[in-house]
Amino acid sequence: MKKLYLIMDYNNKGAITEFEFMTIMRPWASFSATDINNDNELDIHELKTLIWLMDNEEPDDRRVQKDLKLIDEDGSGTIDRLEWIQYLASPDGEGAAFFDFNLKK
Repeated sequence: MKKLYLIMDYNNKGAITEFEFMTIMRPWASFSATDINNDNELDIHELKTLIWLMDNEEPDDRRVQKDLKLIDEDGSGTIDRLEWIQYLASPDGEGAAFFDFNLKK
């Protein structure tokens, strides 16, 4: 992770702070940790685990269905990593506000 931080920081040139780096890496790593079958997409069960991981409490099924519809922009029924990050960094701040991130910045 330290090496990745140095790459993103352009070798200590101040392009990104360590806080900003961790703000990016937490949702990135959380996605990876919940992608059980490593297909780079989260199905509804994996999404439930992701929400549970991010919020520290088990979400009800209604919430998981609602979030799936919000995040799944292409209507595939799964969420890819780009959809997840776009949701968190959305201009309306819906994802960022929901999960207490400052990813948009």
